[in-house]
Amino acid sequence: MPTQAPSKQPESSTEPQAGTTFPGEGLTAQQARDLQQGVDGGHQPWRLDRVQVAKAFVQQRFGWATVQAAADGPTSVVVTNQDGSKLTLQVSQPVTQGSHGIWVVDSGAWD
Repeated sequence: MPTQAPSKQPESSTEPQAGTTFPGEGLTAQQARDLQQGVDGGHQPWRLDRVQVAKAFVQQRFGWATVQAAADGPTSVVVTNQDGSKLTLQVSQPVTQGSHGIWVVDSGAWD
């Protein structure tokens, strides 16, 4: 009986399939108001820049330290990791809109 060569297993990837979604920061309305109040008082001014919020989110959630990020429409930010992994984050201003409103990450999806 001939022997079969073992079949090659597909390489596992740590990156989920394109379109896979994940939750954002999950702040409650009160947490968002408290965060806005803190920023209004001069704390965490980076929260006023949606691209900086996106970078901080992927650093904390995925450990990505070196990224490229760019706004992609009024409420989306595309982030690319140095290894080529890419995702799109949906962001919002839950308390104050405009230049004085904080940004938070609502959700994301792998590209």
